[in-house]
Amino acid sequence: MQNVILKDIAEIFSGLSYRRYLDENGDNFKIIVQRSIKKDGELSDFEELSLKSNIKNRYFTKNNDVLMKMTYPYDVVCVNQAGLVVSDRIAIIRFSEGFDPEFMAHLLTNTHIKKQLHELGGSGKIPHTSLKEIKQLKLQIPDFKTQKKYGELLNTLNEKIFEDLRQVEYDRRLKEAILNDLWDDGA
Repeated sequence: MQNVILKDIAEIFSGLSYRRYLDENGDNFKIIVQRSIKKDGELSDFEELSLKSNIKNRYFTKNNDVLMKMTYPYDVVCVNQAGLVVSDRIAIIRFSEGFDPEFMAHLLTNTHIKKQLHELGGSGKIPHTSLKEIKQLKLQIPDFKTQKKYGELLNTLNEKIFEDLRQVEYDRRLKEAILNDLWDDGA
């Protein structure tokens, strides 16, 4: 295991304050906002807005970008879709070669990282962190081969979790439908 500081192995910057680029005659863009990044690395529910087209390339996702909410609970996702606009209050982390982005996304959700963010972070009703604090995160990282192996394992576990949650939601709807059917028969 090697001990590193995040800023030494990645380029880290904030997303775009897109409100300044709103233009009803502009181009349509999908924007990753806070609610788009879900627990366990799920990415969905984008804003779709018309913006001016002079947005710098750095604010568009690239494959294997890691995004971290800068507000609690500091959810993290590894992006596999290029060309989405990343909004403000989301850190964009682009790892150097030799670091597996999928593994690193899982690592950044670890309790040890959340504890560091809590200790470094600002106080207030909604805990939050800054780019400066994210850059200072101390990580323990295995060799690249081990990162790949664990990244795949953790991705498989996330897929199982998502499938289990979908099944629970299906069962809830089924239960509600049965009760509604019973209710209608009694009328």
